Amino acid sequence: EMSHGFDDNGRQYDARGELHDWWDQQTVDGFKDHSGCIRDVFSKYKVGNRNVNGALTLGEDIADSGGLKFSFAAFLASGERTSRDKRVFFTAFAQSWCQVSRRKSALNSILTDTHAPAKFRVLGALSQFAPFAEAFQCPAGAPMAPASRCRLW
Repeated sequence: EMSHGFDDNGRQYDARGELHDWWDQQTVDGFKDHSGCIRDVFSKYKVGNRNVNGALTLGEDIADSGGLKFSFAAFLASGERTSRDKRVFFTAFAQSWCQVSRRKSALNSILTDTHAPAKFRVLGALSQFAPFAEAFQCPAGAPMAPASRCRLW
């Protein structure tokens, strides 16, 4: 949740919670470029024949990515970890989003919800996180180990 302070909305507020631009232009430009990559990844996911609106879900997608990155760093820092431990970590992350949605509800949610559907929160975050592909030995270029990954922070 802390990474929401640096997503597409939270970045607009300063340390006192006041709304104004406090980033320099180079930082803003870099943020827009890198966050655009995340938006594009999520915009390719579909429910039925409708694409997820990656612009609508961007803040949550950034927060999911940041949360995954920071929690994995804390996990590694807490002690020596085996390959199996790392796979269990990522499996637990994925299972936290396990749910079943009715088709009509899922279609409605991609039109109105600022969260991507749970399945895509898992696929989107993990496919862009190299330690996941390393832990599961995904071949380079596979869907979960794309040749080019998004990196915001």
